[in-house]
Amino acid sequence: MNQARRFGDRTLKLTKIAGKWEPVTWRESLEALPAGVMGLVALGFKKGDTVGIASRTRKEWSEADIVILTAGGVTIGLYPSASLWEMTHVVAHSGPQICFVEDDTLLDKLLTVQAETGLPKTMILFETNRKLLPPGVITMEDFSVQGRSVYEADPARFETVWRAVQPEDLATIAYTSGTTGPPKGAMITHANLYHTAINATKMHHYEESDFGIAFLPLTHMLQRMTVYAAIHLGIVGAYAESIDKLIENFQELRPTIQVSVPQIFERIYNRVHQMLATGSPLKRRIFQWAMAVGHAAASYRQKNRSLPPFLAMKHTVAHRLVFQKIHDVFGGRVKYLLCGGAPMPMYLLEFFNAAGLLILEGYGLTETVAPAAVNRAERFKFGTVGQLIPGMEAKFAPDGELLLRGQGLFHGYYKDPEATAAAIDVEGWFHTGDIAIMDDEGFITITDRKKDLIVTAGGKNIAPQNIENLIRTLPLISQVMVYGDRRKYLTALMTLNEHELRVFAKRENLADMEPATIAEEQKVRQAVSDHVKNINGRLAPYEQIKRFAILPHDFTEEAGELTPTLKLRRREIIKRYGDTIEGLYSE
Repeated sequence: MNQARRFGDRTLKLTKIAGKWEPVTWRESLEALPAGVMGLVALGFKKGDTVGIASRTRKEWSEADIVILTAGGVTIGLYPSASLWEMTHVVAHSGPQICFVEDDTLLDKLLTVQAETGLPKTMILFETNRKLLPPGVITMEDFSVQGRSVYEADPARFETVWRAVQPEDLATIAYTSGTTGPPKGAMITHANLYHTAINATKMHHYEESDFGIAFLPLTHMLQRMTVYAAIHLGIVGAYAESIDKLIENFQELRPTIQVSVPQIFERIYNRVHQMLATGSPLKRRIFQWAMAVGHAAASYRQKNRSLPPFLAMKHTVAHRLVFQKIHDVFGGRVKYLLCGGAPMPMYLLEFFNAAGLLILEGYGLTETVAPAAVNRAERFKFGTVGQLIPGMEAKFAPDGELLLRGQGLFHGYYKDPEATAAAIDVEGWFHTGDIAIMDDEGFITITDRKKDLIVTAGGKNIAPQNIENLIRTLPLISQVMVYGDRRKYLTALMTLNEHELRVFAKRENLADMEPATIAEEQKVRQAVSDHVKNINGRLAPYEQIKRFAILPHDFTEEAGELTPTLKLRRREIIKRYGDTIEGLYSE
């Protein structure tokens, strides 16, 4: 509220309506807040009640979240892409009587959940094409009108409601992505959100003129914290139209600081190399020369040293001929990029850095309210997740597990004291489940997930993610899952990138086939096999992939093989492809 009064008619956020980016000011947002809060009260809401939001990332998601928090409620984010089973589990577990719902498609899904659980009893639609709504379902417009009427009848009541909210009150129950079982609800307070937003933003130099675009799921704490941080800093933000239009939105809006995930950088990297594959030999030679210049210049920049005159001259030419085109994909104004959610392959970090686009990796979990450690523009090390943010401390268990404690740490798992006791010890240390090391400058390197560690029949402990990231450096490969627990050797399940597969097929005169058929071609398998042999040459003998299978389809979230944040659900994949895995160990 203080920020809204300070900035007044300045733009708070942008959203695209009817093909045009429309601004919403701080004043407009503040004036709409009482109607939202009192709209909840009119529906029977009481302080401490859980309220759901089932929607993709859009401005209404954030508006509903702020309304819930101001009213003293507890936000429950529901992934739109979650399976019906997972959505039913989260609703039944958290018990929201009221839920904001994006559209008719998600309403149908929630109505199915309601038929099974009795919840949510009331649903508020952001948009609808229905002329007749089911009982208990109202439009956002009717919700606001009702709330405005209650507020105008008794303005002092709104003041009483929001002033009753305390720092120690529960603000949200954020459900984990469920890589090892049913999602658990991390209990996060207002104080957790406040301290994390304050402390994380101290790690970078932001200006009120900075600008970013939200496109990751707001149900996930990483994107939600960027919204809170932007509000704290007074930075303007926009809500992307969709993932499919993200690059178009980058080029329209030209962000200066952008949070993303590795998959987006991979997509851009692949696009650049696809263009090269169809370009002339001269263009490829120019690109290779520019990259060599970029790598040479990057080593000087990382040490904060000026470029020698001749290298500076070559770099200017390289930027004009090659790097500017890569910068323009992001709009041309990016100062640096922030990355989280999953490990960032080294080849991507080095490629973009050579092009003059610095990607700063960070680390965090739902339980740490997203950021716990980050790299900084003036102090970074590739391959690490950076240094701890203020207010966070770390130590390591005897087996190398990273333990964290601090102001942003969650308060346990909702309705699950056993899981809470297993995760947070008596001294308040949270056991992250990640194996890590810290160097003498405080930079943390995550080597693997503790539960994902493979212990071979020979007793070797192997981190599969390191090997998977190396294998995925071949653009043709989309996903990799390495397997070998209690086995004599490692195997891998692989899926192929459909677009890259079509490019490969065209190059090899296989273009008239369907992707699933192309994947079975000997030339495809040979290309993958050659790549695996190359990677094996960089690994210890016990880390090498002895056999692999190429699956006919990519892993998907809809099939339950990926989490909403695109992490592998290893248990589900092993269960689904058990016969294929066993075949890799048959004589």
